[in-house]
Amino acid sequence: MADSNNFSHSATIFPVSDLTKSIEFYTEKLGFEKTFEWGKPIYYAVVKRGGVGIHLTKRSDGGKPSKYHRALYIFVNSIEKVYKQCKEQNIKVVNDLELRDYKMKDFDIEDPDGFIITFGKTGD
Repeated sequence: MADSNNFSHSATIFPVSDLTKSIEFYTEKLGFEKTFEWGKPIYYAVVKRGGVGIHLTKRSDGGKPSKYHRALYIFVNSIEKVYKQCKEQNIKVVNDLELRDYKMKDFDIEDPDGFIITFGKTGD
């Protein structure tokens, strides 16, 4: 097995149907900042908030995200604050905030392309 210290970090990549709409969702509704874009017209972009980066790319096939599996789990320090902000922004919440049996307090949202994103905090 290779030396695991050689691994630096990873990138979550979401193939999206409308890149402009997705960038607006993540920046205007979730408070991310667009830090990179590539192509003319734009084909690829990166949005970041804190230590979380999401890469968005223009979908070139008809693939649909899973409605059952989470695409991304984001750990936050103030879960109630994030939940309140999502509700205020009228973001589609698909599972309300609650303490789960796996010792996490979390909730799920759905982005414009149907990706399920969970925000969570270790349950107190």
